[in-house]
Amino acid sequence: MVEDLAFHLADLVENAIRAGAKSVEIEVAQEGEHILLRVADDGKGMDETALNRAGDPFFTTKPGRRIGLGLALLRQTAEELGGTFRVEANPAGGTRVEAYIPRFHPDRPPLGDLCGTLVPLIVTSPVEFRVIFRDDRTTWVLDTREIKRALGDVPFTHPQVFSFLEEEMRRALVALGWKEAG
Repeated sequence: MVEDLAFHLADLVENAIRAGAKSVEIEVAQEGEHILLRVADDGKGMDETALNRAGDPFFTTKPGRRIGLGLALLRQTAEELGGTFRVEANPAGGTRVEAYIPRFHPDRPPLGDLCGTLVPLIVTSPVEFRVIFRDDRTTWVLDTREIKRALGDVPFTHPQVFSFLEEEMRRALVALGWKEAG
C-alpha cells in the first residue's frame, strides 16, 4: 500500500495533467463509514481497452514504460480494506477515478498532508482546479478560477498566494476535524 492517501491524489492529478486536462476536480469526503477520494478531469479520456486495464499494474499509457502502479495501488488499497474502486472514462474526453476506503479499518493509510501535497500541485500546474473537502456537516471548496479573478495581475505562483492557499486549506481541514490531514 501507499504510505498515505494524499500520495494517491497527487498521482491521479499527475495522470490528469499528462492526459492534457485543462480542468481537474479533486474531492475528499467523509461519507458515513468511508472516505471518498475522487479525481475527475477533462483530459483525453480512455478507450475501452485502456479503461478495462486501468487498475492493472502491468498496463500503462506512459511512453517507454511497461508498468503503471498508481491506479493499481489505489485499487489495491481500496479493495484490500473492503472498499471500492472505479474508473469511468469517455474516449471523447474526461476521466473520473473514485475510491471508497473504510474510515475505521486498522490498516487504512492516513490521509497524510493534503495541504503539503495538493497546494504545490495547484500552484505550479497548468490546469484549473476545483478542490472539495466535505463531510455530513460542511463543504469547503477552492476554485482556482475564482481566486485568479480576485488576484487580478498578481501571479498565481506568488509566494503570498501559496501561503494563502495553504492557510485556507489547513483552516478547512481543522473545521472539518480532519486532524490527521497535516
